[in-house]
Amino acid sequence: MTGQRFANLDAMRGVCALSVVLFHCSGLFVTDEIFCHGYLAVDMFFMLSGIVIAHSYEGRLTSSLSAGDFARARLRRLGPVYWTGTLAGIGMMILVAHYQPPGMFYNAVQIAGLSLMALVLVPQITMPAFGGSAYPVNAVAWSLMGELVANLLYARFMVRWSTRTLLIVAAGGWAGCAAIAYLNPSGWCFGATASTVLLTPLRAIPSFVMGVALYRRWKADGFARVPQVTPLLPLLIWLAIAEVPTYAATPTFDLLVVTIACPLLLVVTMRAPQSVPGPLLWLGAISYPLYASHLAVVFTARSTPLFGLEDAPSPLRASLMIAACLGLAWAIHRFVEQPRGVTPLRRQFEV
Repeated sequence: MTGQRFANLDAMRGVCALSVVLFHCSGLFVTDEIFCHGYLAVDMFFMLSGIVIAHSYEGRLTSSLSAGDFARARLRRLGPVYWTGTLAGIGMMILVAHYQPPGMFYNAVQIAGLSLMALVLVPQITMPAFGGSAYPVNAVAWSLMGELVANLLYARFMVRWSTRTLLIVAAGGWAGCAAIAYLNPSGWCFGATASTVLLTPLRAIPSFVMGVALYRRWKADGFARVPQVTPLLPLLIWLAIAEVPTYAATPTFDLLVVTIACPLLLVVTMRAPQSVPGPLLWLGAISYPLYASHLAVVFTARSTPLFGLEDAPSPLRASLMIAACLGLAWAIHRFVEQPRGVTPLRRQFEV
């Protein structure tokens, strides 16, 4: 797979990361929700990870690379950006505690404890949570935990499984996700809360192994008959999916998106004959830092007067907040994620 193809996949990740940010901005631009299905981008992230990990590591894991060395490589890749985003989250917690009345938010001891737990990916499941989150300091940590679980199981066991077996695992896992979604008040949007965080691997593993299966199929030239279209088309389709309005849980729609739309969009993205425009490549380059750090800015805007959004929505002020999210993500990408002399695409896909 060429660097151009990977650039398109990275752009898809960037657009998905932005849709997650906008999903978390409900009530900040307007009183209603925006990008109501942005949470499905997490399932797309898991699928993208399966493609990338299979490309970068499958050959080595079946020959000389040990599961332990693989785990250390993944920690070196994911850890610094996540820890930096979590430090930003700790600053957010301190600011919120300063502006909230005494007794209405976590105290200093609780913030210290939750911060230590977040830094080592230990969820809280007993303490009253900020918005019900399993990781109040950096709420996206649940998906990183799911990513690591899927990665380690792949390196230890699944890398040697047949593609057919992986597809069976994906189908069975998605059936379990659907069962939970129909029973869960929040539908498919589970894993991030203290009450559902232990279900995170069930949401991560099916999409991850589907990504591995897609890569294997691609490597065998199994998508040669798929039409080649502009890479902007799957990106626009994803944005349309994320924007579909909803006022209640929609497990059937979510199931169809995750099991059918996401794989098809990724196949079309990989088949695209040219690369996406430069701004989308930039968004892809900062996608992981954006995902790992944006909630520090968004929750600060929700709970303090710093952006003027704590009482009423404002499109202008919310746009400035999004600019702050992008600026923080760029700084983390530039000074933490991207080592000297290593290009963004190489860092993303070949380490």
